[in-house]
Amino acid sequence: MDIGTISSRYAKALFSLAKDKEQESRVYDDMKMLADSFSMEPELRGALSNPIVSVPEKVKLLTAAGGIEVCELYTRFINLVLAHKRETLLPFIAYIYIHLYRKEKKITRVRFDTAVAVDDAVKSHLQDKLRKETGCTIEFSGHVEPELIGGFRLRIGNYRIDASYATQLRDIRTGLLENR
Repeated sequence: MDIGTISSRYAKALFSLAKDKEQESRVYDDMKMLADSFSMEPELRGALSNPIVSVPEKVKLLTAAGGIEVCELYTRFINLVLAHKRETLLPFIAYIYIHLYRKEKKITRVRFDTAVAVDDAVKSHLQDKLRKETGCTIEFSGHVEPELIGGFRLRIGNYRIDASYATQLRDIRTGLLENR
């Protein structure tokens, strides 16, 4: 069996159990935090694959990586994964669980990057507009990226709209250089 199949089975089993216990959103929060921890702390993967690090220490690491107060189902799942020596699959399991949850709950992720900070009213308006257009719950994140100069970049799922001045200026420059 490959990594994807094994990870998928663990994630689906956890999702099914969490759903039965009506804790899927709580586990979702813990799994999102775990996935973020793997992204922000690359050393976490190394610690999990290190045979010198004891199982109790790995439990502590993964509990901390899941958030301040993880649910009991998350803790039991972590212990199960460690007991079967599948800890290296946890980043994949977390990603698959997150995907299953978003699909089930019709959640669309939106990333809105601007050159300057945007006030909450604009963000709220954009969220409401996208919610009406897609019929989905919107999970919104926004970042300030001064290198955009002006305008914005919007990413909805796999779709991207780049209306930044930096891109427009680059396109004009490329066009002028090609027409020499």
